[in-house]
Amino acid sequence: MSEPENAGPPNPQLMIVPPEQARVYSQGLGEARILVDDKGAGGAWWLGTFREDPGFMTLLHLHPQMDEYFFVLQGVLSVVIDGAWHDLKAGTFALVPRGTAHAQGNTGNEPVHFVGGGSAGAFARFFMELDGIAKRVLPGPQFGAEIAKIMPKYDTTPLGPPPRRT
Repeated sequence: MSEPENAGPPNPQLMIVPPEQARVYSQGLGEARILVDDKGAGGAWWLGTFREDPGFMTLLHLHPQMDEYFFVLQGVLSVVIDGAWHDLKAGTFALVPRGTAHAQGNTGNEPVHFVGGGSAGAFARFFMELDGIAKRVLPGPQFGAEIAKIMPKYDTTPLGPPPRRT
């Protein structure tokens, strides 16, 4: 028996992912622990926990097809969204809609820990390639240039360095 056309999406399946099943990737100055990737979520979304050490900063970029989410657990996550800087303290949630220019990182003196995710799920594969770069290139201008080369494969348009904080 087939479902009616207006039945909506199928019900989600029970999913429990203990921390030891996370795939752990280096980010140079931090770590990504991917709990759910595109395969685990049927391509719809991804989720991970992150540690960004002082000095970590992404390039300014946007995702044409992906919404991105951040929930800060500990420390302060600094994000620039459409040119305005925001310091997100523990307990803060942020949604960056698709097509919105943003960068994020740690401008403080202590590590920041947060939950990050997005829809669609294929972006989770970015962290595996980032890990490979982090293992052969030290953080700095060359590191950013290497990352910019792979970003377009993962629904990410690099826009250059983030604006300076004033």
